[in-house]
Amino acid sequence: MPRLTSAIRCGGLTLVGGALLLVGCLRGQGTRPPDWEGDRSIAFPAFYAQSAVQVGADTKAYELDGRLLHAVQVAMEDFFPARSKDTPCWGTPEAYRYRVIRQGDLFFILIHEDPDACGDTFIGVDTGARYAVSLDGRILRRSVGAEPAPLPVPSEMDAGVLEGPPSDGGAP
Repeated sequence: MPRLTSAIRCGGLTLVGGALLLVGCLRGQGTRPPDWEGDRSIAFPAFYAQSAVQVGADTKAYELDGRLLHAVQVAMEDFFPARSKDTPCWGTPEAYRYRVIRQGDLFFILIHEDPDACGDTFIGVDTGARYAVSLDGRILRRSVGAEPAPLPVPSEMDAGVLEGPPSDGGAP
């Protein structure tokens, strides 16, 4: 009986060790909790405020900075799960479009679905993400899915209520 108990203990340790190794490998790929947002003081720019040059649309030559490519790669590795033979079209980087704006030491990256990429098999609803990535490739902020646009601040009066805090110190 002692041999059986030690075999079970050994087998249990192997199972626990294997699980810890698997979790360590998954965490080592840079995965973050789904609700991780990072530094919310970093404001994303208006990605469509200006027109963009579509790289690869024609036969022109383009030169891309290595830090820009690294920033996009970091965002893609965070956004997309590891590929397998069963990965659906909408789970691949090719099914998305990427818009990048550099402001100082930050790259702002918008990843959004390409409606023509997967045909009728993919209908995007609140998909995509926005990233702020530093020059050294660290994700400083992430916003996945739809984020409501800020509401406009009313001018002087809204429905007969004056703008500003209530005169009673804010009590309802």
